[in-house]
Amino acid sequence: MPIQIALIPMLLLLAGSTTYASDALPHPAALFAVYDEIHDALAADRVTGVAEAGSRLASLAESSAGAVNSAHAEVARAARKLAGSEIEPLRTAFAELSRAMARLAAATDYEGAQLYHCPMVQAYWLQPKADTEVANPYYGTSMPRCGSRVDGID
Repeated sequence: MPIQIALIPMLLLLAGSTTYASDALPHPAALFAVYDEIHDALAADRVTGVAEAGSRLASLAESSAGAVNSAHAEVARAARKLAGSEIEPLRTAFAELSRAMARLAAATDYEGAQLYHCPMVQAYWLQPKADTEVANPYYGTSMPRCGSRVDGID
């Protein structure tokens, strides 16, 4: 009987400290914060830090890929393509990442981002809903307001 009495508090302590896989996963907002860094850099015609942010985003997405859904794995694959220091290839890779992030937003019911479309390059991107001004990452400072809010990807 004394062993059972000693085990009950220990089991309660362990049960209270158990972490489930879903508790350890990054919230979609964490992934979108890194995505926003990449967007902001490209919209300002900057490449500095884009590859590093892509790597961080891939790592965050990979930490949850197996446990949540394939949308995270798709984000990780697309984010890994943000390599190099030339702006046009980075923008091309960003278009693929944006599609993956839009699918992630839908898969996780994340409502903090608004989808935009650039008719000139036929590509999408996301911005925080709080941003009221269009900031085109594909044309940057040459055409910063080119694009419009859309409800979904064609």
